Order: sequence, then C-alpha cells, then structure tokens
Amino acid sequence: MSKVLDPLGETGGSLLPGMRATGVQVAIRNAGGATYDSTASGDWSILSTAGLASPLFVRHGTCQTPLADFESLIGVGETRTGCVAFSVPRRARILSVRFSPHSRAPGTVAWR
Repeated sequence: MSKVLDPLGETGGSLLPGMRATGVQVAIRNAGGATYDSTASGDWSILSTAGLASPLFVRHGTCQTPLADFESLIGVGETRTGCVAFSVPRRARILSVRFSPHSRAPGTVAWR
C-alpha cells in the first residue's frame, strides 16, 4: 500500500447517505513463479471502526475504476499500480488496510 486517500473526493458514484468514499493507492509486484491473476476489489479491504468497508465503483477522478482490473494477469517480475475505492461510514476511523491474495482469508498465503 502506498497511500490512503480519505476522503477520496468526487467519484461520480452513488454513495448511500452517511457514507464517504475512501481510496487506497497500491502497488503489487509478482515475485512468484507464475502469473498472478486476481481482482483488486477482492484482494484489498479496509477495516474501519464500523467494520469492513464495501468496495465502491468510481466513475471518474483520482481512483477511477478501470475497465480492465490492474491485478489481472500480472507476469512474473512485473509490478502494477492502481487505486481501490471503498464506501466507509462518514464517522468511522480507518483501522487498517489488508491484502489477501486471490481474495483468500488473511494468513492463508505467505507473501514477502
């Protein structure tokens, strides 16, 4: 993770009342022996004082959701960067940002 954007600002998306958009700028490097193919909205999560945040589709702006997921088909030795957006309750504090490879539960895969 490189940076948390909170609040994210204008997204062009639909937020429910009482929610705010938060983004996480990330970089992922494939140091494994095979192509990594997953989804950013499944691999990255935000834990807030209100619980887990929901992924958010962003139509435009700093954290615009791309047509092709930046975590799709990352070759060995390749690094990709992107931004993942979430819907967080307006009054909640961000506690942590988590990465779970292949959308698995934390701790099931070891990464360096």
